[in-house]
Amino acid sequence: MKKILLTLACVLMQASASAQFGLRILNHLSVGAEIGTPGWGVDVAVPFTPFFDVQAGFTMLPKFSLSPSLKMSDVTYADGQTLSMSSVGMSGHPTMKEGKLLVNFMPLTLLSGFHITAGIYIGSGNIIEMRNDDPLTELAAANQAIDAYNERHPDAAQEHIGLKLGHYLLEPDQDGNIVARACVNKVKPYVGIGFGRAVPKGRIGLKVDLGCIIWGKPSVYCNDVMVSTTDIGDLSGGLTKVISKMPVYPVLNVRLCGRIF
Repeated sequence: MKKILLTLACVLMQASASAQFGLRILNHLSVGAEIGTPGWGVDVAVPFTPFFDVQAGFTMLPKFSLSPSLKMSDVTYADGQTLSMSSVGMSGHPTMKEGKLLVNFMPLTLLSGFHITAGIYIGSGNIIEMRNDDPLTELAAANQAIDAYNERHPDAAQEHIGLKLGHYLLEPDQDGNIVARACVNKVKPYVGIGFGRAVPKGRIGLKVDLGCIIWGKPSVYCNDVMVSTTDIGDLSGGLTKVISKMPVYPVLNVRLCGRIF
């Protein structure tokens, strides 16, 4: 009997708290649209308790153009042949598309919409793709010449040459083409803080979040082969080079939402 009374008391206390805070368990639904560093997105949210909201949705970074100019590594063969090019134009774009599931904890729900957020982003793993503007036939021919030289001189083998992206060396295929991708973990934890509610008390609400997606150290692939870092230490690549080294991705989001019921 005491257990039943205690259970009823807990239920009544929860109902009283829910009524006081204006957000009861799973009794509201909001739809939101957001824009920020992960791109644009849409989601839905429900209150799980007076202190927790749960969001689920999709984000996508628009395909704006990246045009890094990469320098080529110089080579001088032992037989005297040399090849040197100043820089090579590349074209690229972001490829970030993510589903997300976030939980917002509001410790001061009576006083403000301050919240602490944790969750996951799930996507394909590719974040950037780029390729050369024109076939690098001269560069491909040079690597074929290096292969031939190494067969004749196995004790004085020379390394292939390619385009320098930070500490990565991108080699073209036999047709002179380069398709490079930066890849991260498909499942990415997220942590952050912010202000506003995923499920507003009124019909319309604004929510601002600041945090980071933890996607791990990016891996660079060239023509579907993972590239290892080298000691070339080049400064070319700009934004693409910076992103290829970032283990976390900063997030700043602004979300406009409406409560349906």
